[in-house]
Amino acid sequence: MNARTDAPSEALEIWVLRFLDARIAAEDAAPSTLRSYRHVLLRLVRFLEAHGLHRWTEVDASSLQRFLDESVLQRGRSVHTWNQRLAVLRAFFRFLVREGLIVENPALALSWHLPTRSSRLPLPPDQRQHLMDFAASLPETPLGLRDRLILHLISKLGLQASQAVALALEDIDRKGERLWIRTRAGLRVQTLPAPVREALILYLQAGRPRLVRDPHNRALLLNHRGDPLTRQGLWRAMRTLGRRAGLPELSPERLRQPPGLPLSIPGREA
Repeated sequence: MNARTDAPSEALEIWVLRFLDARIAAEDAAPSTLRSYRHVLLRLVRFLEAHGLHRWTEVDASSLQRFLDESVLQRGRSVHTWNQRLAVLRAFFRFLVREGLIVENPALALSWHLPTRSSRLPLPPDQRQHLMDFAASLPETPLGLRDRLILHLISKLGLQASQAVALALEDIDRKGERLWIRTRAGLRVQTLPAPVREALILYLQAGRPRLVRDPHNRALLLNHRGDPLTRQGLWRAMRTLGRRAGLPELSPERLRQPPGLPLSIPGREA
């Protein structure tokens, strides 16, 4: 079957309105669902026009992927938001296929995402790199060195917040090349990449000695009072770093996930 071609005068919005009219006529969507359809699809129209696409026949999976990346992933939205918007795209392009406007549904090439405990999508690679560049520019004050180390521990080693604050001086080997990390299965030995090792050694030499007050305190990460940093304190430090770096949605969970997409299910129909 050959796809129909839009007339130059037919704007992208016309097919959005036709889709909404069809859903209203079928009486299969609640008013709130219709509002969601309208919001997502008109936002898609603006995105496509801004990228020089003016016909639905020109839209492919990569275009839709960029739309979701910009409107969901880079804004730190939840997995639920990604799946909700993908469901709208799949339903809309399925309608265009039935109407004969296009041959295949490009949204089927995009993936659903399984919810995680955080239900937040990971930092995109460009934001992750921006954050690490920001970490390198932190002042070499005691807290600045500590915060730089925290970012490296979570980003490079994938530590959870609770694992990071549980680290003690005894968990570091004499050369500062390995860490013993507490997990549910027991201790895990982790060889340190060069950037993490450098941040650790600098903090141990010029950061922690200026924070610690009690010589019996063996915690690696300390707060400004010299007490062991708590999980809540680490979260607050991360949020502050995120705001300073222009990433207000930063959290340990978003940083510790590898860049790219979380576990997903490609090809499942909406």
